[in-house]
Amino acid sequence: MTSNSRLVDAHGRVVKDLRLSVTPRCNFRCTYCDPLGIGSHEPPGTLQAEQFGVILRAAVGLGMESVRFTGGEPLLRKDLPDLVALAHEAFGVLRPDLPPGSADVAITTNASALAKRLPDLLAAGLRRVNVSLDAVDADVFKHATGGGDIARVWEGIAAVEVAGLTPLKLNAVVLRGVNDDQVPALAALTRDKPYHVRFIEYMHLDNAAFGTYDARFVPGSEIRAAVEAAHGALESVPTDPSAPARLFKVRGWAGNIGFINPVSEPFCSACSRMRVTSDGMLRPCLLNDREFDLKPALSAPDPVAAVQEVFLVAANRKVASGLTAPVERPRTMVAIGG
Repeated sequence: MTSNSRLVDAHGRVVKDLRLSVTPRCNFRCTYCDPLGIGSHEPPGTLQAEQFGVILRAAVGLGMESVRFTGGEPLLRKDLPDLVALAHEAFGVLRPDLPPGSADVAITTNASALAKRLPDLLAAGLRRVNVSLDAVDADVFKHATGGGDIARVWEGIAAVEVAGLTPLKLNAVVLRGVNDDQVPALAALTRDKPYHVRFIEYMHLDNAAFGTYDARFVPGSEIRAAVEAAHGALESVPTDPSAPARLFKVRGWAGNIGFINPVSEPFCSACSRMRVTSDGMLRPCLLNDREFDLKPALSAPDPVAAVQEVFLVAANRKVASGLTAPVERPRTMVAIGG
């Protein structure tokens, strides 16, 4: 494949964003992600850095413009800077058509170790950071994350600000009775800072009992109403149609407020993403459990070409829309990757 190739699925959608989970391990225990605590250990089969390098070269060669490293918590991998460097190198070699610095090499992290790890990641070519921040109040945050220390998260956020990485996206999954009272305070973070605070509807990716899930689900319309009740009317901000968030802002405020509503307002028709799990399964859709095993291709004589063939097959079988209704899934969110 040449650098001018584009990966197009069977429904005409251009696939340009790769979510690459590098570990299912996490030092937090967020109920919507890892209710069973499987993130406490590294299971057999997690790919090595050189295998991720093959996948990155294959994906970028197919026209990918964005690579986001996820988990679990990606900062728990000591070699994460090496993985970031591999992505940075792949874009430099295979996408010379992209303007300098425009390739999006990012991580999604809980930021608890970010202040310490950020210098090495910046040196490796990291361009952007998404931080999971489900509350502003320290006690609510600790409860929502199963023991997380919000002070360390703020240290990580401050380090990103000093480094000048923009936009800094702060993601909050809203659950009724857990952190829904934090919505106004989270939105208020955009008053003086150019953050993108994004509220995400709770998806049934934790295999919660159906009654429990229904009781905790908060629709995006209700979340927005809570923001507007506290801060006034929101104004629309132009948004990339392939991005999951619809962006708004309070007039005169520095940052943006986004709503990601995959349950009440599915955005599948504009989906541009594929995911690779830490054990080497290519997942064309977050909300469909079909997966394609990349490991045989990684052992092929020409692994980059073989992996690209799997991507092409997966793109052809990418469903028009995922299933947002509560169903039992073989993997919870922590094992899929964000």
